[in-house]
Amino acid sequence: MTGQEPKKLNIEGVSEFWLRAEDAESGSSERVWRPAVLIECSINFRSLRAGLNHSEERSYTAWLPEGNLAIDWDLPAIALNSMPQLASLPTLNIRYHPGDYMILKADIEQYESELINKLVRNERLQVFFNPVFGLFSDPEDPLEQFLARVAEAALSRVEPEMKHLRNRFELQLEQVREAHTSKGAHAEELNLESFISHKLHLFESENRLAAMFSTLAGAVFGTTEPRPDTEIYQSDEAELREDLDRIEQEASEALRTLYEEYLKLANEYDVFQIGLQPDNVQVIRRSILWIPVGV
Repeated sequence: MTGQEPKKLNIEGVSEFWLRAEDAESGSSERVWRPAVLIECSINFRSLRAGLNHSEERSYTAWLPEGNLAIDWDLPAIALNSMPQLASLPTLNIRYHPGDYMILKADIEQYESELINKLVRNERLQVFFNPVFGLFSDPEDPLEQFLARVAEAALSRVEPEMKHLRNRFELQLEQVREAHTSKGAHAEELNLESFISHKLHLFESENRLAAMFSTLAGAVFGTTEPRPDTEIYQSDEAELREDLDRIEQEASEALRTLYEEYLKLANEYDVFQIGLQPDNVQVIRRSILWIPVGV
């Protein structure tokens, strides 16, 4: 098909359009118009497991094959990220790409069927999935946003255990307080200085324990800090110091274990793929698109 006059393929039930380009509007003699198949369709990804029903409108192009050659949907004629302005009539004085384009409506239907089969074989929608909490991302969600949701779920999972641990170690601290208060009460001579020192050490330990459990991550990192050297125990407070050290060390280890569990839960994800069935591809329009190409 050559010449200066606009020509159409005139396929029954198939529209023809000309791609508007700056060079085409100028009637440049350096370009010729080559025919391509344009199929506009809606594809629907559905998954009961993911609770997803997601539709997208897409456009696919491939050069119209000559003679008995097969169409190649793996090689787009042009990338249509957004539908350009199309003309239903060509500009005057344009040239056409020479070729044997004797096709019928049945050929276009066959091309359409081949495209649908290709999409069913190869097209996949990928979302992120957390198997622990059964969470799925939305199709447009980046991984960071999805992991933020997982982290919230993981925190909700470990918070009851953190509260249980706090109650447990606060009870142990109270038992130490009662034991040493009882010893002081039965002492033959009440030492006011020792009494005050005991109270201060118990108060400091109580504050450190509360700080540990104020936030999960901050508390765990904070437990690596050594006890200030300024805290001085009297000679008769060795047992008290041993008891307080033991409680704080056990609390630190328990929190660290809990935090490791939290991190594991918060960072776990898989990629979940959703495919297509032929019924999930609905063709909106099929047409011939004339595209300007360099000579």
